[in-house]
Amino acid sequence: MANPQLNAADPALASLLAELEANTAPAAPGFWPPAPVYWLSAILLLATVVAGVWLWRRGRMRRRCLLALKTLQQEPDVERQLQKLHILLRNAAAQHTPAHKTESAPAFAQLVRSTLNRTEVPAWVNAHYRPDARVQIDWREPRTLIKRWCR
Repeated sequence: MANPQLNAADPALASLLAELEANTAPAAPGFWPPAPVYWLSAILLLATVVAGVWLWRRGRMRRRCLLALKTLQQEPDVERQLQKLHILLRNAAAQHTPAHKTESAPAFAQLVRSTLNRTEVPAWVNAHYRPDARVQIDWREPRTLIKRWCR
């Protein structure tokens, strides 16, 4: 079959050409649905915000304990200082493992000893139970305990 030659003077062809519409530009892309890159960016941003809030809240107890330890160092009364230090460390240990809150004083002293990797229990740990509580506190040790127990 041969191709018929088109003749522009043909009235049938002229009527068909008159019915054609002019080429138009396509419509601009809409906002919705967003491209996959936008979805990934939104998910990544949301995950970053959630992780940041979680980490900030997780470190809140540590910051509170370290601030309490700093204010506790200025306490003039040694007996009261030892009592508050013991309570602070008990609460920090309970953050690490809730069962440590109810341990006996010797068990808590052994927990402190094992956490600090020492051979003996520091003298200040249960000194508030003794009537002559005159001990020197190496404040680096309670700070180390808080940093390890409050995460």
